[in-house]
Amino acid sequence: MRASSIAPGAVVFVLAAACTSIQSSNIKTAGMTPDLVVIGDGTGQTTATAQFNVDNNPTDFVDLSSGDTVVATAGTQTQTMSRSDVLGAISYQATFTGLDAEGTPYTFALNRTSDVSAPSSTVTMPQPFTITTPTSSASFSRAMSAIAVAYTSSGQPDQLSWSAQGNCINGTDGTISPDNGSFTIPKGAIGPTDSSQASSTCQVTLSITRVRHGTVDSHYASGGIVAAEALRTVTFTSTP
Repeated sequence: MRASSIAPGAVVFVLAAACTSIQSSNIKTAGMTPDLVVIGDGTGQTTATAQFNVDNNPTDFVDLSSGDTVVATAGTQTQTMSRSDVLGAISYQATFTGLDAEGTPYTFALNRTSDVSAPSSTVTMPQPFTITTPTSSASFSRAMSAIAVAYTSSGQPDQLSWSAQGNCINGTDGTISPDNGSFTIPKGAIGPTDSSQASSTCQVTLSITRVRHGTVDSHYASGGIVAAEALRTVTFTSTP
């Protein structure tokens, strides 16, 4: 981390192991790297999350001091984001309803009293979609079955990716290109976590994410992101 960004003695160690935090009153905006994400999950609800790191260190978190706030605006609705601390990882959240349509604008504003503000990190929502296959009643053999996946609203310019997670499998992921509404996960691509799980059956959640990147306010350190995601999931049965 750059010493010029931080006041001497300002770092507070959290849980000693991995994460540290620093009060925002002890760091300039130019020493913060933002990670700003909006996720629409298909229920009509979107969750905006803001996280600030010291320079580009992913385990050094900025904790907003009194007088500093981060505000999310979706369309014409504005909310001051609420602080969350999970094992020392500090972030800020706000939820919105009915503001997940393609093109809906989101703005993250960091408002500060001790240094310059960063009022304009902006992004718009990507095109929503629906996973049509597989369905929740489907069952696939890891060794014998390829998984055909289909979804609606294809042909978009935004990045598209998939991941699969389950108790008896190794998590795996990949990109989807071209975005033509279907792709296949080859047999064997989803494997057991280890030999003890080779004969196990479990539920696997397939996630597809469409990501659109926006513009980060220029007052932050370089390397930050602001992005909006359309996330869809389906859970099916995975057999040996």
